[in-house]
Amino acid sequence: MNAIKKIINHPLLKHSTIVLMGSMAANIAGWLYHLFVGRILGTEGYGELAALLSLFYILNVPSTVIQTVLVKFFSALKAKSEHGQARFLIRVATIKILLLEGVGMVFIFFFSQAVATFLHIASPWYIVWLYLIFATFMVGIINGSAIQGFQLFTAASVLTTIGMTLRLVLGAVFAYFGVGWTLVSNIFSNSIAYGLSFIPLGFITRVKEKPLMINRKEALNFSIPAFVTTLGVTLLFSQDVLLVKHYFTSFEAGIYASLSVLGKVLFYATGAVSFVLFPVVSERKARGQGHSRLVAIGLFIIGMVCVGLTAFYFIAPQIVLLAFGKAFYGAAQYMGTFAIFMSFFSLSSILIQTLLAMDKVNVWIITSVYAVLQAILLVLFHGTISQVIGVNIAVSMVLFLSLLLYYAYGKTRT
Repeated sequence: MNAIKKIINHPLLKHSTIVLMGSMAANIAGWLYHLFVGRILGTEGYGELAALLSLFYILNVPSTVIQTVLVKFFSALKAKSEHGQARFLIRVATIKILLLEGVGMVFIFFFSQAVATFLHIASPWYIVWLYLIFATFMVGIINGSAIQGFQLFTAASVLTTIGMTLRLVLGAVFAYFGVGWTLVSNIFSNSIAYGLSFIPLGFITRVKEKPLMINRKEALNFSIPAFVTTLGVTLLFSQDVLLVKHYFTSFEAGIYASLSVLGKVLFYATGAVSFVLFPVVSERKARGQGHSRLVAIGLFIIGMVCVGLTAFYFIAPQIVLLAFGKAFYGAAQYMGTFAIFMSFFSLSSILIQTLLAMDKVNVWIITSVYAVLQAILLVLFHGTISQVIGVNIAVSMVLFLSLLLYYAYGKTRT
């Protein structure tokens, strides 16, 4: 009983709950954005916007790696209370990203017409607006990383919610003027959210700046494996959908896509723990402190959430599928087993984040091997949806055990 009370009162659970609440509010705003904007723009306009936003998601892959690297640096600076060096890092990172984005803008002006023609986009200006959405988002990543690294989780949740709410309100208004203005509204919402992000960072921006010597070799030695690791993780929970689309009928692919979307609810529900744990473990490593208890509590919290949601998916799958309508009720029989796959994947995710925080960058080998293994097995065994899910469960289970062993080995080598 005392152990349970300690877990309930633990800061990790408290901060994870705060982040989860912010994520849920942001996700609701995001869902409403697509609902309102889709209705206002109509089928053709929304189809064009969706294609452009898909291109944005592809452009945005490197931002995850940049954020991971910056959070690690800011966490180390928090451990040493080096606010002046944190200010220096914010300024230098902002300047460098703006310079790179300036160069990118030149290329966009030259190639926007070609890209628009290839994607059958009505105006090359849409490509320019899309790039500016990416550019404003990337600049915001710097302040966001500082907020996460200094463990300002309430501020992070509030800013995320404000940003998505601005996107919803401005998008719903600007959508009446067409796709182009809908894109421009995203630039405005990103810019406003970026300006607001300086408020919780006042304790950094008000101090005198101190130079920070960054070891480029050390940064590359972390960022490249982190990129490969992130790519491997992305493939592990997305390539199954693409392969099912290739091998199955359109109806079956639609059923599986609904499974994937609803299964990822479980992954995102537990993602708040990883968001909190990564900077905390990074800080403790910089201070030479232990973190085994934190990781154990994190795994316990995620495990409990996974057990609860998986049980619900087994018991009442039709309720979960109400969001998609009766046409997707064929997915009900697979909901529980798919949740098992996502449970092991969620547990694996927290270990991957922990290992990166510990500088155990060779985790990229594990994620890459299992991403390739998953693809090979799905190519060989894809007779039914149940068989595909079975492959995913087997791969994710062995992945989790492999990561657990690597984590245990890594602790002995720290």
